[in-house]
Amino acid sequence: MHGIIEFIEGFGIDTKYFFAAFGIILAFIIFIYITPSSNTVFGYVISTAPLWLPFTMFLLFYEAWLDYVHAKFRRKQGRVTLEIKLPQEIFKSPEAMERVLVQMHQTNSADNYVQTYIDGKHPPVYSLELVSRGGDVRFYINTPRAKFKNIIETQLYANYPGIEIHELDIDYTAEIPWDTNTYSYMAFHYGLKKADAYPIKTYIEFGLDKMPKEEEKVDPIATMIELLGSIGPDENIWIQILIEANRAVSFKDGSLSKHTDWKDPAKMEIKKIIESAVKRAGAETTGNVMQLLTDTEKDTIKAIERSLGKNAFNTAIRGMYLGKKEKYLPGERIGAMNTSWKSYDDLNRNAIGPRWRTDFDWPWWQDPKGKRVVHYKKEELDYYKRRKYEHRSESDTPKVMTTEELATIFHFPGKVVTTPTLARIPSKRSEAPSNLPI
Repeated sequence: MHGIIEFIEGFGIDTKYFFAAFGIILAFIIFIYITPSSNTVFGYVISTAPLWLPFTMFLLFYEAWLDYVHAKFRRKQGRVTLEIKLPQEIFKSPEAMERVLVQMHQTNSADNYVQTYIDGKHPPVYSLELVSRGGDVRFYINTPRAKFKNIIETQLYANYPGIEIHELDIDYTAEIPWDTNTYSYMAFHYGLKKADAYPIKTYIEFGLDKMPKEEEKVDPIATMIELLGSIGPDENIWIQILIEANRAVSFKDGSLSKHTDWKDPAKMEIKKIIESAVKRAGAETTGNVMQLLTDTEKDTIKAIERSLGKNAFNTAIRGMYLGKKEKYLPGERIGAMNTSWKSYDDLNRNAIGPRWRTDFDWPWWQDPKGKRVVHYKKEELDYYKRRKYEHRSESDTPKVMTTEELATIFHFPGKVVTTPTLARIPSKRSEAPSNLPI
């Protein structure tokens, strides 16, 4: 079914409307063949309404109701944006950020149906943000204020001594209003290109866990930061990584169907790799199955098994390029935004790439008047500010990424990243001596 949906979406067709139209046409044809009388058809529909109407109305309003109670729950908690200012030197590998992310993995499960469907209780959604405003590069974390703000601050200070954390009085996104006369906008959704089980190239493959000398480090985040630092005045690039703890869900948790967490599908991928190797070797093969695997397959299984020991988040990545019309350079910036993710590619496993954008492959019939493009751009700007994500296609749904993968694409770099516009604290601060005379 997923393959059919992706095939239809390849022609720029919204599958929700496609299947709705298909169902209406099919029902119309069936009713015509049942009886030629329109009055009889109408009477049949009315008489069976007690059977199909409650089910239809439930499906229509279920998601809308959950969105409403979730929004109410988030408003009650409040949100805050924390700016993290980096010291001149950071002698930490991305493993430090992984430890922070482990503490942020809060399932916050509802105890009963009332908490789920009336109170709207659900796991916290955090936003890890890499932002450039006119080339000035900053790190931000947006989080629910209640409970989770203190957890994040405590863990950041514990794992990154020397940083400074400041709560923004006014969120930086307020600087860019929706004003098509002054600004131009473009938004992308990024995600894993293959199944969630296959990890990207992480800091362990880059050897950063072994703490090499600063001049010997190869930090993949440097490519992204260099891009962010290269833009000019009145240009903005915002990278937003929205994460929510992955967990098993059922109707009690706000899902119409029961789903396990990501680990069972990951184990199935390992099984598929082994079965493929056995099939390739032939039916008469006996002995140790692992001997049938290629070195690449063994490395892939090893990487998946390492991931199985990690906490994981449902992850949605959004990138936005915004700027004043006279300084807007989409030809230069957008391609660089997309290719900056290639630092994390492992062609034998997985990669991050664009899954959706605010324009169309077939504009002459998908959006002949250009109204949908404007609507999408306005909506994406609003969603970014609200830290909300809505997938636009089957391939655009949130992907599962482990703490190891997330710490690779979002961590605080040391001096190996030499971008001059990456904001750092001018000098190291220390506490006054305890015996200082007063």
